[in-house]
Amino acid sequence: MTTDKGLKKAASGQPAYRLPSNFTYRMMRQVREEAYARERREEFRLRLALTAFCVCTSAAALYYIIKVYGTTLMGLWQTLCQSLPSRDTFLFFLPISASIVCLGVLYRWLEKKTRALLK
Repeated sequence: MTTDKGLKKAASGQPAYRLPSNFTYRMMRQVREEAYARERREEFRLRLALTAFCVCTSAAALYYIIKVYGTTLMGLWQTLCQSLPSRDTFLFFLPISASIVCLGVLYRWLEKKTRALLK
């Protein structure tokens, strides 16, 4: 008897609000969004770790190459510097080279646009 009265009293003390009809949909959407955000954070951490690993590995490989082949590379660099044209020649051809690259990019862009219009 006392248990029934206690249960009725506890049940009557409950707040009388109803959940919205789309409660489960909204809750599942929120769960999906949180899972997606967690996944993105994990992917960012993994990408950061991979980048750090690649930088360290590249630095170690460069150090090894310089340590083992340093004198040979310096000799090749000196030979290359002596055989290249002067600085004035590079400065003369620099604007021409940049113009050719820009025109090539513009040509490709226009070609893609024309193909898209013809289809």
